[in-house]
Parts: sequence; C-alpha cells; structure tokens
Amino acid sequence: LYWLFITAFKSMEAVVHRPPFFWPPKFVIENFKVSTYGGLGAPAAILAIKDSLIVALGSSSLSLLVGLLAAYSIVRFRTGGSNLSFWILSNRFLPPIVFIIPLFVMFRFLHLFDTYLGLILAYCIFNIPFAVWLLMGFIQETPKDLEEAAMIDGASRRSALFRVIVPLIAPGIAVTFLFCFLFAWNEYIMALLLTGTKINTLPVIIPKYTTAHDVLYGQMSAAAIFGIIPAFILSFLLQRYLVRGLTVGAIK
Repeated sequence: LYWLFITAFKSMEAVVHRPPFFWPPKFVIENFKVSTYGGLGAPAAILAIKDSLIVALGSSSLSLLVGLLAAYSIVRFRTGGSNLSFWILSNRFLPPIVFIIPLFVMFRFLHLFDTYLGLILAYCIFNIPFAVWLLMGFIQETPKDLEEAAMIDGASRRSALFRVIVPLIAPGIAVTFLFCFLFAWNEYIMALLLTGTKINTLPVIIPKYTTAHDVLYGQMSAAAIFGIIPAFILSFLLQRYLVRGLTVGAIK
C-alpha cells in the first residue's frame, strides 16, 4: 500500500529510476489529473468510477432488499423447508467464471449486454445468496414476540419487519451491504466479459494503463488509489456497526 501511494506521486523519471526511490524526490499530482480525465494513452478514471458506483450501489442495494425479504421468509415461515437455505448458499460454491458463458448468451439475447442493469443483475446472482445466509443469522436472534406485539397494536407484517426487525438488525444490514458492495466494486471477470465499450468499471480500466509502448505506473497507481477511497469511506462510515455485525449472527 505504501509503494502504491508513493508511486502515484512520482514522476515518470522517478518511477523508472534505478535504484528505486523509497521517497519521491518531488511530489507531483499530474498522475491524478491524467488518470482522472484521461490522456497520454490513459483511460479516464472518472468515468470508470461513475460506472463502478452505479453498479456497486445498485447491486448491493437490490441484493440487500431481496436478501432481507428472503431471509425473513425462511426464518419466520420456514419457506422451502430445511434445505432451501443450503441450496441458496450452494450458488456460491462455484466461481463466477463458470457462469460467464450462459450469462453472456442470455444477456445478448435479452439486450442486457454492456448495460448497467445487466451487470447489476449478474452481481446479484452472487450477492443475494450471501445476503440471505448472513441475514438469516441476525433475524433468528430477534425475538418473535416483538413482531407479535407490534401486530397486536395494529401493525402489518410489513410494518413489523421494517419498523421493528430492521432497526434491531441494523449492524447485520450494514455488514451485509458492505460485503456486497465490496464484491461488486472489486469484481473483474464479469465486468470485463459482460461489458463492451459503453461501461467500464474501475477494475477493468486499470490494466489499460499498460499501453503498447509503456506501462503508466504513476497513472495506474493513482487509479488504484481511487478504487480504495470509496471502500475506505464506506467502511469508516459503517465502522460502529462492523464489530458487532461481524461477531453476532454471522457466526451462529
């Protein structure tokens, strides 16, 4: 991480200098300017960041909503019997590359190739099982009596879920959202093969800083730092939930 950081602030001469500088002789911000807006053969990271945010936020939000409803149904109503939860989790047993060809064919047929919706749905295939399994542990720990008391007072089942259960499992929701976001934010294979020229997420454009004539180490490092910042900010904002969320319910 240290080397990545100092490389982003090095000039091209300092990057290729031998022996390498462990501290830049001069800090430059040109790498961040070129990486952000493009130039010198480098793609524009600002567009990739926008695409990554749309896809990551969209897929993590949809996965969280569907996962919450599915987990609640499985825990409270025993939907699907005792084997459904294991079957849902089994979708994560295989690596994403196994699903690439059928997804590619399906998306081409449905005109979802190289679209935000297509990539969001592809990520949901892998995020929803994880969200269901993780949220089940938190819902199981919430007393059922609280819902029954709310419904006796006139609340509907939906109101009991969102006004009683959701606040109680807020740490679990925060952890689930963070993990789903990080998966979509960092994923490379599906983003590379299920998109074309319209959408390019940040993990896809970082290798493009290797041109036919040179490797733009400074701009590549700057783009990688851009990729770290959103995950760091989100983790910082949710930090008060993470410790409890990682130790309660998920390890049940």
